[in-house]
Amino acid sequence: MLNSATSVLERRLPISDTHHTHPYEAGWASEAVLFVQTEGAHPPLQLQPEMSPDGLVWIPLQPVTEMASEQSIAGLQLRHFGGWIRLTITGPTAANPATVLIHLALKG
Repeated sequence: MLNSATSVLERRLPISDTHHTHPYEAGWASEAVLFVQTEGAHPPLQLQPEMSPDGLVWIPLQPVTEMASEQSIAGLQLRHFGGWIRLTITGPTAANPATVLIHLALKG
């Protein structure tokens, strides 16, 4: 029987600079989906999932995903991510911020 868990990493968080979610330990899971939702207007966002063996040192997990300014939700499917996952978002500025909701769904 598979196990699954969904966690809220960010809830309606206004961001105006590069943002990293808190590290999430997911070594038990074999697959994950990061859901990134926006509220209201936002600039184009660059979404970079990252993995880590220890939650301290990070490397890119896959190529950057572009989230267009008219797009309100994106899903990033992840596999082979080691023990820890986080998401880095770039694109928002003080003059053009974004408000994000980020969920991590794990299955293993």
